[in-house]
Amino acid sequence: METFYQRELVVSWEAIAGFSSVVVAACALALTVWQAAISRRHNRLSVTPHLTTWTQSEEATGTYSVEILNNGIGPALIQSFSLQVDGQPIAGEGAEPIEKALKVLFPQYAFRSSQAYMARGYMMSPKEARSLVAVQFLGERFPRQAEVDHATKRTRLLIEYESIYGDEYLLDTDALRSNLALNTAARQPSLPRAG
Repeated sequence: METFYQRELVVSWEAIAGFSSVVVAACALALTVWQAAISRRHNRLSVTPHLTTWTQSEEATGTYSVEILNNGIGPALIQSFSLQVDGQPIAGEGAEPIEKALKVLFPQYAFRSSQAYMARGYMMSPKEARSLVAVQFLGERFPRQAEVDHATKRTRLLIEYESIYGDEYLLDTDALRSNLALNTAARQPSLPRAG
């Protein structure tokens, strides 16, 4: 014959077993949600594009070029492409703004150039590089490197682009230059103070 105490003890063990099952199930659900979030974040990061510029110059021959490259690990879907000189937008179709900008920046020099642009909807694949502009100055007189550097600082390129997940990014050459200046200043050794 079962006593009251024995029956209560059996119910308690059954309740503990049921409660334990609920805890295990809740932990499994939480872990699954956490793993899904981590996986989604990893997937987004694994297709992140990163557009940047690459410049080449050969002062002796008067040859200068700028490339756009996607050194990210995912494709970049181009949303907009615009150019400014001295803070003023340069209007035009296709590569026309680059042609106009060159004439504004180097009015006193003869040159031959080739230009390109990125239209809205263009998908730039990872590790892809495209020549944006190549300039060959003609004649006996070429701009000095300092003049070209000054012209570059007057120019601002803005490219809005997205990852395949729709995450938005911006290539802003002004921001690239300011980051480069900050990194260069940070690497400069500090001078001892005069005593």
